[in-house]
Amino acid sequence: MSAKIIVIDGYIGPYGYSKQFIRNELAGQSKNPVTIKISSLGGSVDDALNIYDQFIEHGNVTAELSAFVASSATLLSLGAKTVRMNENSFYMIHKAMNWVDEWGTMNEDEIQSLIAKLEAQKQQLAKITLQLAKMYVKKTGKTLDQITGLMKQESWLTAEEAKTWGFVDEVFVPEVAINFLDNLQMVSMVTSNGFPEPPRKSAQKAPVSVISEIFAPDEDSFFDRIWNRLINKQKDVLPKNIKVEMKKQFTYLNSTLNISVLEGTEEGAFLNQSQLEEVEQRLEATQQLVSERDSAILERDTVITNLETAQHNLASAYDPFNAIDPVIATAATPEAKAAAIRALLAARPAAAPVLALEQQDEIATDEVDWEAINNLEHNKQVDKNS
Repeated sequence: MSAKIIVIDGYIGPYGYSKQFIRNELAGQSKNPVTIKISSLGGSVDDALNIYDQFIEHGNVTAELSAFVASSATLLSLGAKTVRMNENSFYMIHKAMNWVDEWGTMNEDEIQSLIAKLEAQKQQLAKITLQLAKMYVKKTGKTLDQITGLMKQESWLTAEEAKTWGFVDEVFVPEVAINFLDNLQMVSMVTSNGFPEPPRKSAQKAPVSVISEIFAPDEDSFFDRIWNRLINKQKDVLPKNIKVEMKKQFTYLNSTLNISVLEGTEEGAFLNQSQLEEVEQRLEATQQLVSERDSAILERDTVITNLETAQHNLASAYDPFNAIDPVIATAATPEAKAAAIRALLAARPAAAPVLALEQQDEIATDEVDWEAINNLEHNKQVDKNS
């Protein structure tokens, strides 16, 4: 059975390609293969999200993207099992938007009321943007910061770039190659809907007058030449805010932001709220490490000072002993000084006899011959006189 083909080539929503229209088209298809050919600049987020759910529920949907595919049209394609894209096509995602129609003269109270109203709308849009970004993250595997950064840029991706980002699974070559940038009506429709100008190539030609260049019979169409001249003139007077890769990449900053390439404009680089918070957290952590390092250095210096003071005091305690004799003074360690003192004391005169006398204070009385002593003549005489 051949796959059913559904074409979505206009506004997504009521009075266009609505969720009811897609439901009717899918009715009775069960799990049969369905191909959705998408060429749309988007429309209602509500319808796109419901169509996304219908594609998920069906489970066998292939989305083929061609020409310019943007906004809600990219959302519903996320529900397809496989997403293919014409190599000549362009893809864009952006933050959620709503219509703001407030104008006229107002007093201060009315202005304040309008500010509160717009602030409430801003908060609601932020919630929607976050949810949509999570859907893109699920499809691509990119980080939330990377996706929200791309949404903020609002720049067109080529088919190959869309595949590199992960929005597209396959880039195919159509049977009939069409350069959609040559269709000025389509390009005008893109820019008139508030989308940025698609990337256009301008031919390199020798300098000629304005009139001769416009009417010269070459491969470009008459309207192409007028369009390119108007766009190039506009670029000369308008600020250059197209995002480009920075000439110099900052390794540590890119690592902190978890990005491979830092992008910016001629006016500078842009960091979103999440990236700024990440940088702030890293700086705070670094400052904490610096504080801990400084405290450790101070503690180390205090220990060294105390040790030096103790060594000085110990050296001063040896002064009285060093003054006794040069041998003691030249001894390197406390043990060596004690040994020198003992050697000097041992060498003093009468030191040994005194020590021997002390050891012989106790004399054994059983070794005395008292009979011989009593028989001495003078002892006998003493006994007679007593």
